[in-house]
Amino acid sequence: MAAVARLAGVNAGTVSRALAGSSLVSAETRARIRAAAQELGYPLFDGPTTERESERQVLVALRDIANPFFSDVVSGIAEVAQDAGCGVLIGNTFSRPDVERRLAANFLSGAVAGLIIQTGHLPRELEHLRDLKRRAIAVAVPIEEAGLTTVGIDEFAAAKEAVSYLIALGHRDIGHIAGPPAPTNASRQRGYRAAMSEAGLELDPARIVPGENTMRSGQEAAMVLLSRLPMPTAIFCANDEMAIGAITVCKQKGLRVPEDVSIVGFDDVEIAEFYDPPLTTVRQPRRELGRRAMIELMALLDDERVETGRNIILPHTLIVRGSTAGVS
Repeated sequence: MAAVARLAGVNAGTVSRALAGSSLVSAETRARIRAAAQELGYPLFDGPTTERESERQVLVALRDIANPFFSDVVSGIAEVAQDAGCGVLIGNTFSRPDVERRLAANFLSGAVAGLIIQTGHLPRELEHLRDLKRRAIAVAVPIEEAGLTTVGIDEFAAAKEAVSYLIALGHRDIGHIAGPPAPTNASRQRGYRAAMSEAGLELDPARIVPGENTMRSGQEAAMVLLSRLPMPTAIFCANDEMAIGAITVCKQKGLRVPEDVSIVGFDDVEIAEFYDPPLTTVRQPRRELGRRAMIELMALLDDERVETGRNIILPHTLIVRGSTAGVS
């Protein structure tokens, strides 16, 4: 892209915007850039040739559309996109580098105007793209040091509130089933630690067991926590799936939830309200996260005066249900 920019006499950001079909680039400049690309035989410039084609397409990169949290975020994105006459392409990465490379190539080709990223990291091919901050938004999962505008909640404050609620119920021995390495899960663990520390409670490393954000990993982590003596009277889980897995293990061991062990989740996916017992959890405004991310992306694409690199925080809510109770 840099070589094309030099030959066309423009900067790399203008090249990227032109080949994404941005109305901010004049027809004359766009033609000069395409001519330079053709002369150099640059392979990334086989995408849409008209402004309308590219401006009506946005790519959403996420780890797994089957995850109920992500599917709700995508619904919010699609709602705004449809109202604006914009198409949405879903890129399900399954955390596979080869899939991420293909998605990056699709973005670089100019086939889509913008990118919404839920994976928590950038494909290597996009890490040094100079104008990425004007064409991409991170949603729900921040990407550290990428400089992208991010739409999410205050994960630290939400986790701290959830654990402080357990402490207010009289729990003093609280375990934590942590999520896999990611900025969001790190913030949730910091919130757990901060609540325990401020209450003057012991921070025992053995009370923190890693999970993989799945029900099965929640079961496995809960088995570890509940086998250690003294057994914790409450468990804070980094997401709802792991919390549900923890509840199933309690039942298998003959423990009552919440009478013997209180369980708290995070996210408030749909099944949380209907599980037995209904799950106390932190509610993220999932659909609104998607809506706001799409609104912010459209603003970036349409107006260069919009500031990049902002951290947009939406409110969370602690939803108290039947999986928590005071210490008897």
